[in-house]
Amino acid sequence: MMKPLETLQWERRRKLQVREAFRAGLDAAVAAPLEFHLACAAYLVPAQQRLIDQDLRLANLLASRVPPGQAEDHEKINSLKSRLADSSAALRAFEAAADDLAARGAAARGAFESAARTYIDFVVNVLGARSHSLRHLTTVLFSEEDWGYITGITPELLAEEGALYAAVQRTAPAGIDPARVPTERPARPS
Repeated sequence: MMKPLETLQWERRRKLQVREAFRAGLDAAVAAPLEFHLACAAYLVPAQQRLIDQDLRLANLLASRVPPGQAEDHEKINSLKSRLADSSAALRAFEAAADDLAARGAAARGAFESAARTYIDFVVNVLGARSHSLRHLTTVLFSEEDWGYITGITPELLAEEGALYAAVQRTAPAGIDPARVPTERPARPS
């Protein structure tokens, strides 16, 4: 069984794979099936909510342990909390568009795809580009037990994630398999 921090990293890699497969489906020359869009949304909404909840637990735990005199670190923690609030708002808008697609089908496709692109842009360019720089604190202040609390992982959540991931794979257009999406970050230029 994976350790909590390994589970957290695994979860985030899988979310990245689904997000990038979803983006490929949105960008494909031939429209991806609505079932694929719905499967991706069904995966991404709870996965992103888990990420928000995990990062909020992380931020609150750090805030309780970082001495008040470390003002710069507290500013970074508060900045993370602010981005999490923005992330929650972006997720709700995407979820509403997915609910509309589920209810109205093809008639809602254009609005859904527009909302999906906005959501993906937010996740990649706002959250991804400004990932929190608190690792210097988490490596020193967090124990294995803390990471277990932060991840909040249960066997039921793992089973649910597996079923949702399988649905994305099952509905994916030819040539778009989330399992084949690379998750390594490009090397930084020298």
